[in-house]
Amino acid sequence: MHYGEVQDAIDTTDPHADAQSWVSRDRADVMPRIDRQMRTDPAAARRHALWIARAMARTDLTPLQQSDIDQLERVVRVRHEPQGSVLIAAGASVESVYVVRSGEVHLAIRRPLGGRQLVGLIREGGVVGDIPMFCERPMPFDALTGQRTTILEISRNQLLGMLTQSPSLSLRWMTSLAKRLEQTQQRMVSLLTKDLTMQVAMLLLDEREQDSSGAWVVRLAHGTIAQLLGVRRQSVSRVLATLRRRGLIHSGYRTITLQDLAGLAEVAGLTRRPDR
Repeated sequence: MHYGEVQDAIDTTDPHADAQSWVSRDRADVMPRIDRQMRTDPAAARRHALWIARAMARTDLTPLQQSDIDQLERVVRVRHEPQGSVLIAAGASVESVYVVRSGEVHLAIRRPLGGRQLVGLIREGGVVGDIPMFCERPMPFDALTGQRTTILEISRNQLLGMLTQSPSLSLRWMTSLAKRLEQTQQRMVSLLTKDLTMQVAMLLLDEREQDSSGAWVVRLAHGTIAQLLGVRRQSVSRVLATLRRRGLIHSGYRTITLQDLAGLAEVAGLTRRPDR
């Protein structure tokens, strides 16, 4: 992809017709029902924001390769933001997406009685804002820098121009979106078909990451897990205590270490065990 040609592409093409047509299929039927639920059920709105935040935080599913980021840096706006800078506020229309060049971006929902709750963390190479922008939805949570952070800001027109000019980037971006949203759909099915112990085990497997020692860990507080699943914190704590007694996990402050992936997969009812 020749990123130096992006501006010319933006001026001479209408990227909206090609790059956005695929996100609008069946939207007219589905979105009004979701809108009604979000307006009438604040708890459902917060849970929706949590799920989208977790999907957006999957840096391992980013559509960008390192070479893309290196070239983007030459043609888009580079911003150096101090800790605590709000990139996109909850409820705002998303007109740009942000690529984290260095540092980290926190995704946080606003508590009903004030303050914020961290629900996602996007590190180097991750993308902020593409899901709500393509779905033409307001931002469901705040995106703010967790430390001094360098970001690449890509406007809607710039991004759509890039996708129009590069079929390979367009395919990777669509694949990334599909995988992240498919993961969210799987979780919603899990909420309807599995008991709480199975749901917790599946969530732990989905959210795991390797720390510097190579151990599999989940960096979520009990309360965040409870909100993701729409249950009481005490119920999640009881399930985690049971898994701990069985030797499947070890829990500490805001960190859960997964000691037996195969055992957790069996509890979750998975037919295919995760890699150790």
